Amino acid sequence: MTSGKSSVIHLTNKALKDLTLISDQTRTGVMDSVLDSIGLAIASGKYPEGASIPTEPELMEAFGVGRSSVREAIRSLVALGMVETAPRRGTVVNPKSKWSMLSRETMRWIMAGKVHQTELLGAIDEARLIFEPSSAALVARRATRMQIIGIETAFARMEDAAERGDAEAAVSADRQFHLAILQATGNPILEAFDAALDSVLGVLFSVTANHMENFRANLSNHLAVVEAIRRHDPEGAFKAMTDTIGFTTTRMKDAGLIE
Repeated sequence: MTSGKSSVIHLTNKALKDLTLISDQTRTGVMDSVLDSIGLAIASGKYPEGASIPTEPELMEAFGVGRSSVREAIRSLVALGMVETAPRRGTVVNPKSKWSMLSRETMRWIMAGKVHQTELLGAIDEARLIFEPSSAALVARRATRMQIIGIETAFARMEDAAERGDAEAAVSADRQFHLAILQATGNPILEAFDAALDSVLGVLFSVTANHMENFRANLSNHLAVVEAIRRHDPEGAFKAMTDTIGFTTTRMKDAGLIE
């Protein structure tokens, strides 16, 4: 009898834990939805620099959520530098110079909001031209055999995606190729640029005409990067990566994505 009661208690405790887990997941999902909506509204210019976003009660009513979800969303926006709380003014939108531009959320909102997309893509392209050729040169000097195999594998996936005409796989393989090179530098700051690469490559494929043709045409430049790293040629790797990014820059200009 005691054993039966124990089993019931055990099952009850387990059920309570499951319900708590479901409740936590639901609460997180609600907060994410609120955060996504406010972040996109800011990035799209609905709430411009210096403007106050709606108050907590207004946001609670607009989204049909509790105070905790709104507060968690605002805390996340503060952490991303997009807003700050100001006495007697509530929550105020910060200048873009304070936004965490390497955050995946911030980039996603800017891309979706369109207003600042050209500016961001231009900045990413400029930054890539500064750090990626030097990263490739660094990797050519110090890459281990396993790291080189990782880069070769990513390039092989690019070739396979090009042959199959799979745009989604092409974006993924292209990103993995560049990220494999950044990771091979052993520099965590350079590795942090993976979000920027995601954005520029993803947008290029989504809006550029003949994107698979462009992808295939740029494979030779990527192969030149692989070969230079393979033979431990820093100068060759620097030039090949410069050519790779330059190709993308030209296509983005042709598509009107950057000036």
